[in-house]
Amino acid sequence: MTAFADLAQQSAAIGWLFIPSAVLLGALHGLEPGHSKTMMAAFIVAIRAARNDG
Repeated sequence: MTAFADLAQQSAAIGWLFIPSAVLLGALHGLEPGHSKTMMAAFIVAIRAARNDG
C-alpha cells in the first residue's frame, strides 16, 4: 500500500507541470488557422448574453 501512496504523491506533483502545459498548448492550438470562426462566434454569443443580463 505504501507504493500506491508514493505513486499518488508523485502524480500530484507532476500534475502541477502537466496542467499549465495543457492550458498553454490549448491556447496555442486555438490561435492556429481555422479556429477564428469558432472564436468569433463564441465572442458574439458572449456579448449578446452580457447585454441581455442587464
